Amino acid sequence: ASERRAAAAAGALADLVARGGGGGDGRGARSVHQDAADAAASSRTATSSSSSPPSAPVVDPADERFHTELVVAAIRAPTREIGGLMAAIKKHTLDRPRLNKVIADVEEREHSLVLLSEASCAAGAPVDDYPPAVTEALAKTPSATLTTHVMHLGYDALSAEEALRRIIPPGIVIPVGFETVGRVAHLNLREEHEPYKAAVAAVLVDKLKQIEVVVNKTGETGGPYRTFDMEVLAGAPKNDRPNAPLETEVNENGLLYKLDFRAMYWNSRLGTERQRLVDSFSPDDVVLDLCAGVGPIALLAARKCERVYANDLNPKAIDYLRVNDQKNGKPKRRLAGITCLDARDAVELRVSRVGFDADGKLQGVRFTQAVMNLPQGSLELLDCFKGAFTRDVWPPEALPRINVYAFSKHPTNPEGEIGGLAAQALGLGRSAKALGDGVVYRRVRLVAPGKHMMLVSFVLPEKAAYKTGYKR
Repeated sequence: ASERRAAAAAGALADLVARGGGGGDGRGARSVHQDAADAAASSRTATSSSSSPPSAPVVDPADERFHTELVVAAIRAPTREIGGLMAAIKKHTLDRPRLNKVIADVEEREHSLVLLSEASCAAGAPVDDYPPAVTEALAKTPSATLTTHVMHLGYDALSAEEALRRIIPPGIVIPVGFETVGRVAHLNLREEHEPYKAAVAAVLVDKLKQIEVVVNKTGETGGPYRTFDMEVLAGAPKNDRPNAPLETEVNENGLLYKLDFRAMYWNSRLGTERQRLVDSFSPDDVVLDLCAGVGPIALLAARKCERVYANDLNPKAIDYLRVNDQKNGKPKRRLAGITCLDARDAVELRVSRVGFDADGKLQGVRFTQAVMNLPQGSLELLDCFKGAFTRDVWPPEALPRINVYAFSKHPTNPEGEIGGLAAQALGLGRSAKALGDGVVYRRVRLVAPGKHMMLVSFVLPEKAAYKTGYKR
């Protein structure tokens, strides 16, 4: 692992750190940053979806910018009593993985110092502001006293964010709010980060144990498969050919998903919403997931529901979906069917599989829940349900509930806007009331200022479902 991290770091940091480390030629930080900016400007045209990690020196742990003096609160006590103190206050001790929580006291023999949490026990704060566990431990241990301790930290003891704050100049946002997709860190850097992106990637690979590859989004999400151009800043695909699969595995909601992050859409921030949606299904439900991707909704639903059919337009996503179904599905929890079709064709196929035989007995399985998790295009696909059903085979009480995700920029009433657009797509006019009773709306997340990702869930109205009851 140490060799991997060293190699990844070596492939990510340009002259920025090498020139600034250990004093070097004596130039200040401003000169170092300007050099990095000039170097980055000369190479911007080389970055693309097929770019490989740059070759450059390692992050220099001796770089003076990483040297940090930190004052923490500490409890001084006889060494023989430290065990009891730690048992009482362990949750409130120093939380830095590479540093000891207990150190020898150089001022008093046969004493030790228990270093306290920077978050809950700030140095210099009144003792009454400390957690009860700490104040009670002090009260019960007369020989213990509260003091402070000065720590001299280097690169190895800093968190990723702390290290980046010493590389990136003040006034530039530290890029720490990124998405992780298994072993991949997915950044969405701004133009101001361009001179420092290699350093950012090197630090993330070095500091975050699970991260092996760092990519930066360079294009908008779009196209039929909702993918985007990216550049690899650190690490590399297992096969370093241009546009080689960027495979990773994600553990979400108790299931393991394998995927190619370059070739299919995945958003780790939606794991909670996916679980929430499946929680709304019943064990008797038959689910049709029309935009299944690699299966984060379909496979989760298969653990709960009677039957699940999964469909996606992206053939590569379908390949991984089959792998994930095999990997996660017990014999009775496997997907009932997997198709690679346009949503309209997938609905037509599932509807056509249901009908009456010569004896008037119903054959096939009606789906009771349909999922359209394609926020950028689900509303346009809703017309796949228009006139798709016949009243004799699919009576009103058998019509499915439709669960649609979409974006709304309406400043005050995104529910009304999304409901109206859904009704319009179904040929019912522009009023959300046309969707009928029992409509459920949910503001899933704010994806950008003023832009909500929304869920609208409703039972398909009769006027839209049957051929004689909708408007073209």
